[in-house]
Amino acid sequence: MNKRLQINIKVLQKDINIVSARLESCTDALSTFELSGTEFWEINGITKTTSDEDEVNAVVKELVQKLNLQPTDFSIEMLPDRDWLAQNRMSFPRLYYGRFLIHGSHNRPKTANGFLNIELEAGRAFGSGSHESTAGCLFSLLHLFKIISPKRIMDLGCGSGILSLASVKLWPLAKTLALDIDYDAVKTTLENIQVNKVWRQIRCKHSNGFPRARPGTSKKYDLIVANILAKPLVALAPHSSNFLRSGGHIVLSGLLRTQEREILAVYNSLGFRLVSRKRLKEWTTFILKYKRT
Repeated sequence: MNKRLQINIKVLQKDINIVSARLESCTDALSTFELSGTEFWEINGITKTTSDEDEVNAVVKELVQKLNLQPTDFSIEMLPDRDWLAQNRMSFPRLYYGRFLIHGSHNRPKTANGFLNIELEAGRAFGSGSHESTAGCLFSLLHLFKIISPKRIMDLGCGSGILSLASVKLWPLAKTLALDIDYDAVKTTLENIQVNKVWRQIRCKHSNGFPRARPGTSKKYDLIVANILAKPLVALAPHSSNFLRSGGHIVLSGLLRTQEREILAVYNSLGFRLVSRKRLKEWTTFILKYKRT
């Protein structure tokens, strides 16, 4: 097994997304922790076996200069030979969100338990269920289950596929399209589709944002879930109505509380109205309803 490096970087909350996005290219696993009693967060990454040490050092150096980090704010260390990803997965606990139970293969329920079980091996893709933005989406889907019965669902920025899996657990007759710009995410989602035996209900494709081909009126989506970041949410907003039917709903997540006003202003101007807002720590998830003007 090739050597892996562990990267540790301490940053302010506002810089989490910048660091995470930059480290994605050279890491297999990323985790973020709030440092209790401080204004800082720690981001830990385990590099890919194919990552070059010079490349990793260059990426970290770039972040150090960009964010003006001090020597005590970051470190890179060589890890001993060990299957770190397997060890990371073994530490993945069961997660409960309302009717959802998220688990791995190592802690799969042995008997019927009354929950909507989702087996997940997050691998290299975002979306183990532990992040507040993902949790906010899961709670929002449970809220929507009480008021809608969508036939066509789009999961934009599917990551591990967790939200697509949750959607078909709630609406087993619906057809879901899962999309992600990251090939590792597409691969991970396809693996999780197979594990959960929902290949008839979910299609997964690589896509940079919405698909190029616009659907006909009868083929538009009843529900779109987009757990990405504030900047791409704004960029994609003008195209949302091309894919969402009038009366349909969109779930927006991956934004901070400080970005709520900006996101709402953009979507309100396009005919979307707020249905629900879910806040978990500093993260916000919106449910919006679209009405063609």
